[in-house]
Amino acid sequence: MSDRGVRRALMALLLVACATGCRRSAPAPEVGTPSATKQAVAPGTIAAVVLARTGKVELSRNGGGWSDARVGDQLVPSDALRTEAGEAELGLGPVHMRLHESSAVRVKETGKSSMRAQVRGAVESDVEPGRGALDVEMEGTDAVARSTGGHFFVTADGRGVVSVAAVSGSVNLVAATRQVEVKPGQISRIEKGELSAPALALRRVLLSVRWPEDLTSKEAVPVSGKVDPGSRVFIQGRPVDVEPNGSFTAQVPLHDGAQKVAVLVVDPLGRRKQAWATIVREEAKSQRVAAAAEPKKKKKEFQWR
Repeated sequence: MSDRGVRRALMALLLVACATGCRRSAPAPEVGTPSATKQAVAPGTIAAVVLARTGKVELSRNGGGWSDARVGDQLVPSDALRTEAGEAELGLGPVHMRLHESSAVRVKETGKSSMRAQVRGAVESDVEPGRGALDVEMEGTDAVARSTGGHFFVTADGRGVVSVAAVSGSVNLVAATRQVEVKPGQISRIEKGELSAPALALRRVLLSVRWPEDLTSKEAVPVSGKVDPGSRVFIQGRPVDVEPNGSFTAQVPLHDGAQKVAVLVVDPLGRRKQAWATIVREEAKSQRVAAAAEPKKKKKEFQWR
């Protein structure tokens, strides 16, 4: 074999060795605890699905701990979804439920085109007429709202105060031994187990706020007011308890200087209204006197030599 042939043979052997010994191995699969949100659903089980989410939304499996929820996650009976500063949409065929901020839903039963769930906070639901059914239990009461077609809101504070408002279609509402039909534009409320007759919703969103003085030295000030019963109130983005008569009050912490304090109300029909005021917090008088009493350091003057 000529020198050129030997060189070619050696080159071929080197290429083969590189192809077998220098080939990059495939990355090893990640190992860790499976995410609670990715738990497998048993074959044949009918599940609701997370269709959309914004902000902080969490999922709990069968009463367990909470973890971040993702679009596509499936919920079966005993699973729950909750929001903080966020919203989420849950769907099962013709049934859709939207959780607004600071709300929760626990799936109780699922069918091919139906669902039963327990809610807290504010949940907006849509059921395609003639195609599905939705039963909504309210945390803190024995009430159940049923829709076989329409758009409606359920607000439940978890303390037994509930409002059900229909936008389209009608909602059958049962509490204790009484039953009413809530028609479009109407609201029915439950307080202390008593179910009220449906009444027309207010034409405008009610929000009346009593503001503190706009100049204060306090670290926190009271903000109170009045809204339509069954509404939800948020001050600086945080939920505030609303009494059955619609009154609310909260202590709002302040930082030094000027700040805008915002109050948001969401009424039983999901309509929103906001009011705000600028409040200035100054140092307490004793702090200002102490600061003024401190000796000032003299500046060192530059002298020409």
